Amino acid sequence: MSDVEDRLSRYRPVAPPPGLRERVLRAAVAPNASSLRDWLPAIAAAALIALLSALNYHVHTSLETRLTVPDDLKPVEQWLPDDPGGLR
Repeated sequence: MSDVEDRLSRYRPVAPPPGLRERVLRAAVAPNASSLRDWLPAIAAAALIALLSALNYHVHTSLETRLTVPDDLKPVEQWLPDDPGGLR
């Protein structure tokens, strides 16, 4: 046998600590139902997202109505025909 195998043969696996099974089973028990306090940050974030989305929509529509160009000031290209056959 090789030197590594000789060294490994001297060691034997050790059993787990005596209270390990109880600790694992105790930790695996499902926690009680979550309280409202646990959900407050998520509720606040969702409310903030809804509020900022509504504000964004309002500002966007307000700016869009203020910044639209009247029909009489639109560029001349709108009056050109789609087929510029006679213009070349």
